[in-house]
Amino acid sequence: MGIMVKLKGKQEGMEVTMNTHFFFALVLPDDIKAYLNAVTEQLKPDFPFKKWLHPADYHITMAFLGNAPDTLKEDALGRVGSELANEASFGLELGDIGGFGKSDSPRILWAGVKQQERLFAIQRKVYNSCIEAGFELDKKPFKPHITLARKFEGDKPFSLEGVRQMADVQDKHFEADQVALYQTHLGASPSYEKIFTINLQK
Repeated sequence: MGIMVKLKGKQEGMEVTMNTHFFFALVLPDDIKAYLNAVTEQLKPDFPFKKWLHPADYHITMAFLGNAPDTLKEDALGRVGSELANEASFGLELGDIGGFGKSDSPRILWAGVKQQERLFAIQRKVYNSCIEAGFELDKKPFKPHITLARKFEGDKPFSLEGVRQMADVQDKHFEADQVALYQTHLGASPSYEKIFTINLQK
């Protein structure tokens, strides 16, 4: 069996789509998105962030392309599709909640996933395919995470321990079976649209 690819929103003759950006990401199942949304609803009253993501926007970024020219984007799509053609789906498990930025005022609140080499292997294939297509990507090590909220705005210092005690994220297992190219729609909610989907073999 090969991959199943769905592509929409392609427009001939457009070199760059203005005021938007694109990224490849692992797609999360709806039940995991709903569970994480329930967790954030517990946190919102006590941990004010400027923006809590819409649950439809939860994902694990694998390669951020920025405002991608169509020629490079199409090249990357083909390369990623070929690299993942024989890849099978795999199991993942939610991990703990963490933050990026200052410990008392994080810029990102995220949910993690427990170490799984298959996830890192798939990400390397996606990342390298984009490099081969001509993209200049962030060289920081891959740290898989699901962004839940951005920019802490509380009057009191943020407490990650307090978040973890209140949220108590369970060891939820799920099947990772899709990688997608997303497009950002600034100001919209949800903000991210899947425009190219690769279904991993089951």
